Amino acid sequence: MERSCHHCEADEPGLSVCSGCHNAWYCSSGCQKADWKFHRLRCLHPSKLTSADRLAILVYDNFLPNHLDVQLCQDYGFAQAQFEQSESRLLSLFQGIITYGNIDSRKIHQQRLAGTLIDYIKNYYENIPAYARGGYYPWFLKNQHLLAPPKFPDMSTATLSNSEFIQRAWCFAGGLVTDDLDSIQSHTKDWPEEKLCAFRFVQLLLHTRFQLSPDLPEWVHFGFCGCSLPNEEKNLWNSYIELIHKVLFEHFYTAYDGSSLPDLFSANGLEITNPFVLDVLSGTPHMTKSVWSLKQFALGDYARLKPSLIVDYGFMNCGGEEDLVYSLKEVYHRILTAPGANPLKLHEACLQGKLF
Repeated sequence: MERSCHHCEADEPGLSVCSGCHNAWYCSSGCQKADWKFHRLRCLHPSKLTSADRLAILVYDNFLPNHLDVQLCQDYGFAQAQFEQSESRLLSLFQGIITYGNIDSRKIHQQRLAGTLIDYIKNYYENIPAYARGGYYPWFLKNQHLLAPPKFPDMSTATLSNSEFIQRAWCFAGGLVTDDLDSIQSHTKDWPEEKLCAFRFVQLLLHTRFQLSPDLPEWVHFGFCGCSLPNEEKNLWNSYIELIHKVLFEHFYTAYDGSSLPDLFSANGLEITNPFVLDVLSGTPHMTKSVWSLKQFALGDYARLKPSLIVDYGFMNCGGEEDLVYSLKEVYHRILTAPGANPLKLHEACLQGKLF
C-alpha cells in the first residue's frame, strides 16, 4: 500500500507511523513535529482536548458548534449570541485566525484563560491591512461583549452531575442510602418536570459553597429574581436550606408545584416578606410574568431571548442585530438594578404599551 507523508505529502519509503493513532505517516521527525499542532486534534483522546481544540476542529470542518457542548459555546461566544447568523460570524472570525492565520488552538486557549482573548483577536486583525481583514472583524468590534468573561461562575453542571449531591438529594427525597445512581435514575426518569426541578434545586441547596446565578432556571423558579441585592438572595437561599431540613421533599415539591411555597415557609416559621419574591412564587412554576424573564436575560451571561420578550419589550425593533440587542439589554439592566427598582411597574407599563 502506497503512503505519503501526512505533512509534506512526500512519497518516500520507510515512513514512520504515529504511535498514538496509527493513522498518520511521516517521512521524518521534523515533519511529524511540524504537523503536530494540527494532527493532535484528531490523534488525542477527546477527553484531552480543550474547548479551544474542539473549536479548531469545527473551524477546519466549517461546522457550527452543537449547543450540547456547553463549555465550548460559553468559552467562545456562541452561548451569548442570540442569532444563528451571529454564530456563523463568530465561526468565520475564528477561521480567519486559526485556518488562515495558522494559529495553534493552544494559543487561543491560553489567551482565553488569561482573560486577554479579545485583545489578542484585535491585535491579530489590526496587523492585517484593512482591505484584507474581511467583514467579520468590523462586526466583532461592535460585538466584543460576546467574548467578555462571564460575570457569574457556573457551578451547576459539576454539582448536578456529582454523584455525592445526587445521592444526598435522593436521601432527602426519601430514597434509600444504598440506592446507586442507576437506581436513582430509574426511579426519577418518569417524574414530571416540576418534580425534577424541585429535586435539582435540592441538589444545589445541599452544596454548601454553591452560588446561584441568573442564568439558571432556578433563579426564576424559586424567586431569586425578585431580590434586589446580593444579601437578599443570600438570605432567601439560607431560608430554603432551613426549609428543606424541616419538611419532607414531597411537601416541598407539592408546595412548589402548587405555587404555595410562601405558605410552606410561613407554616415553618420562615416568613417571606419581599413583595417581588412573593409575586414570583405565587405564579411559578406554571405562570411567571415576562418581566422576571426579562430580568434574567438582562442580568445573566447566557440567557436567551424568549419570544415573549422579543415582542413585549421591544427587541423585535433591533432587526436581528446582535449589538442592538445588547444595547437594549444593557438599558434594562440599568433599570432593573437601579436603587428602588420596581419590576412590577415595568411590567404594568409593558401591559399598557407605555414602555417607550
